[in-house]
Amino acid sequence: MKRRGWRRGSSMSLMICMLPVETPCGRGLQQPQDLPSGRWRFADFWPQSCWRKAEALPVISHFCHNLLKLGLKNAWLSVDGLEIMPNLTHLTLEFIRLDDEDLSKLNECFPCLQILNLIGVGGLENPKIHLSQVKTFRWEVSNAPWSLAIHAPNLVHLELKCVQPDILILDTPSVSTLKLTIDELGPTVQVDGLASLKNLRIESSDLKSLLQLFASDRDIRTLDLELPVSVNCVDLYHEVKPDYLVQLFSRITEVKLSPRFSCVLMSLLCLCTNHASAGRLEKLLVHLPASDITACPFVPLLSVSAPSCEVAVLFHADTSDAVRQAAASVWPSS
Repeated sequence: MKRRGWRRGSSMSLMICMLPVETPCGRGLQQPQDLPSGRWRFADFWPQSCWRKAEALPVISHFCHNLLKLGLKNAWLSVDGLEIMPNLTHLTLEFIRLDDEDLSKLNECFPCLQILNLIGVGGLENPKIHLSQVKTFRWEVSNAPWSLAIHAPNLVHLELKCVQPDILILDTPSVSTLKLTIDELGPTVQVDGLASLKNLRIESSDLKSLLQLFASDRDIRTLDLELPVSVNCVDLYHEVKPDYLVQLFSRITEVKLSPRFSCVLMSLLCLCTNHASAGRLEKLLVHLPASDITACPFVPLLSVSAPSCEVAVLFHADTSDAVRQAAASVWPSS
């Protein structure tokens, strides 16, 4: 086999025919026994690979034309000489330094991706995703680029975790599930379509802007909310009033309040002045922190739920059995 582009000292130059294994000296390489020809996943030894650029991607693209799934982890990857891989449908890059600042080579050489995971991929500057066939995309941005853009007409499931890009473009008209973790929205946000959006999860301190953008005027079926560790009840109250949240929840079929959000919200619901009539809320999931409280702190939410609303309460592991039983007996039925 010709070793086109292989270089002595390249930390991943033999990865297309070798597998990483644990050795007494760290992670090494061994010849694979029964490696499926359609699925390959490689990991390098990060203390070495983080300062040595590897040519694994160009080599794999040259020799593995029929590869369907590829995963690479812990490496500094070059894209010089990267060739088109028309059969690759699944790609995962995890904790990678990628020499493709705007992701133009990734868009060009992997045109048929259906599942893409970019987890902790660094070296990016104003990255843009242009993939017409991708349907599932998980992107955890490791640095803080000035702008992020996703152009994916057939994308259905999107998980995006970032800090605060000044420009955020989501050209994803077919997305039905959006999971967004972001510190704050920047000054420029362009969201086109999203007519299919049904399931929304938000973890952010910038709740008001995000809820107005993604939830207020859309037919959301499932809403899941969480707060960063740094946010307290005062922060939440200044960001979004409890009456607004209760009114919003009344228009949604299923609401999930994650642990930190539940804990903060339960201290604010007593401030509600809105006594709206029953809404369309059919499922409510809440978390209760460890305490001696048996009274239901979520009565305002139950008052706007549908007559047969299903309520699931998850108690903290340190909650005593007596408190659980007492709460179950005194909580009102929806």
